[in-house]
Amino acid sequence: MSRRLAFRFPAALTVLVATCCTPAPSQSATADWAALATNPRQSPASGEGLRRTWTGADGRPVTLAVLAPRVEGRPVIALDPTPGDNGPAIAAALARLRAAGGGTLRLAPGTWPIAGGPPALALDGLSDVLIDGPGAQLVFAQWGDGILISNAARITLRGLSVGYARPPVVKARVSGGRLAFSGPAPDAGAPIYQVSAAGPAGARTLFGKQGKALGAGGMLPGGLGDFAPDTPVQVKLTWYKGGAIRIGDPGDKPVSHDIILDHITVRDSSGGGIVADLMGRGLAIVGAKLGGGGSAIAYDGFHVTAAAGDILVEDSDFTGTGDDAINIASPIIDASVDAGGRTATLSGAAARVYPGARLALFDAGLQLLGTADVATRAPRDPAGRMRVTFTTPVNAGTVRYARNLDLLAQRYAIVGNRMADCICHGVLAQAPNGLIKDNQFTGLRYNAIRLLTSAAWKEGAGAYNVVVANNRIADTGQDTRPGRVWAAITVFGELAGNGPGGQAPLAPGPLNAGLLIRDNQIDGVDQGCIAVSNAADVVLKDNSCSRFGRQPGTMRMMADRADVAAGVARLPAKSAYVAGGSGVWIDPANTARIATDASR
Repeated sequence: MSRRLAFRFPAALTVLVATCCTPAPSQSATADWAALATNPRQSPASGEGLRRTWTGADGRPVTLAVLAPRVEGRPVIALDPTPGDNGPAIAAALARLRAAGGGTLRLAPGTWPIAGGPPALALDGLSDVLIDGPGAQLVFAQWGDGILISNAARITLRGLSVGYARPPVVKARVSGGRLAFSGPAPDAGAPIYQVSAAGPAGARTLFGKQGKALGAGGMLPGGLGDFAPDTPVQVKLTWYKGGAIRIGDPGDKPVSHDIILDHITVRDSSGGGIVADLMGRGLAIVGAKLGGGGSAIAYDGFHVTAAAGDILVEDSDFTGTGDDAINIASPIIDASVDAGGRTATLSGAAARVYPGARLALFDAGLQLLGTADVATRAPRDPAGRMRVTFTTPVNAGTVRYARNLDLLAQRYAIVGNRMADCICHGVLAQAPNGLIKDNQFTGLRYNAIRLLTSAAWKEGAGAYNVVVANNRIADTGQDTRPGRVWAAITVFGELAGNGPGGQAPLAPGPLNAGLLIRDNQIDGVDQGCIAVSNAADVVLKDNSCSRFGRQPGTMRMMADRADVAAGVARLPAKSAYVAGGSGVWIDPANTARIATDASR
């Protein structure tokens, strides 16, 4: 028998009958990681600010907090916009507030051109600062980071609107194999990175990080793929150029904390809308509007690469983003431990390690092997590798990956948001102790909610102790990667390597645990309603599922070519998923202890 994970559901849910899924292999290492990843559940912060508390899937409370700046009694500086470059005046005002230990900068309504950068505005070394600017529209001349926050504590941006003078995403129509632009055409020779039609079923052509040079008359080398005549499209002119608002501490140690983005607007971005590349705990996005203007956010609306936790996204609109609306991730670091267990080599673009960090060590299957405390760390070599020494030798078996326990992004609430009309997934939740509740998803190209971790993408701690409740999902498109069953809400965990179609393979057992998926209303979606793989201790309760399977991709879903035996074992359940009409799929090969009622 497999060991039970460290999750106990509330007594009110124990009346549900478990499904007939076969137990996964012994998961004691997964149980240990679940306990490690979900502790602590309560924010360590105290003071005035934003607080949210909910009951986790395990029945215990989870609390997050984001502290407000302490500006009372500190200087207030008021600025008016000028037709020229406003960057120097704003920088000078921030320097005065830095020297004073905090205060308020008021930006009058109007247009604020900012010529420098990137970054256009550096908010470095500030604490207890409020930048108050309802009606102030910042216009960045250069693509890349707009506002860069670093080495900062208790910073609030309120009412600002930020965007770029040159739109990074423009509208066009495909006409006669050419791009006919709605406004001024980009210069001949400008790189084009992506052309995408609107709507869940629209065509999409990607040209990679090098892009393709725009030819005369809107022609592109090799053509434009499978677009119907006169199709309206979005054309991306940039490749991941920073963020309109970015939090990124220097080096590899998280420093910044308690950042509040209060009713801000991100009109467009050449990269992400709001990006947390590296920070400590405490980030709130409340009442925000991201995208939806004449241009668009080229990639993710809100992306967390590395952060400690206490993340709140509430009552905000995400419209027309070019990739995930929200992705709460964390780094998976390549690791190899030397003989003797005292030293190791770590690498990866998102590897954030420093003396004093505690690492969790994993094998190639993302099974926990042990932990290690970092004593010293050498500088990165030209290839990005770093040598570390542990305080005591570890006996960790065959180490392949590490996670920094300071940077799991745990404690997060995504509540009451609206995600619409985007070339995107809605929410990627790859972290412990989460709440995804009362959100609306409509007009997404792909599915709405993913709960996962991915060794292939080197991100995510896994979805542990996460509640997904009362969300409304309608008119979403389909994921097409082979080797798994997709649905509007999909749970899975993937490893590195080649699975079906050359894609990352699903893990053989659970990499997510302790999930409560209840009272979600799903209607009119291209694939299924709920699909659960690589998970244990999951409750599905009172979900409504109607008009699903508009384009289920049946043949792709049915084929498991990488592992014929596993594919044959899954066929009866897959056939029932397609023909039985429930819209709910539970993978019999890699799940354990799934409790469900009959979804309506």
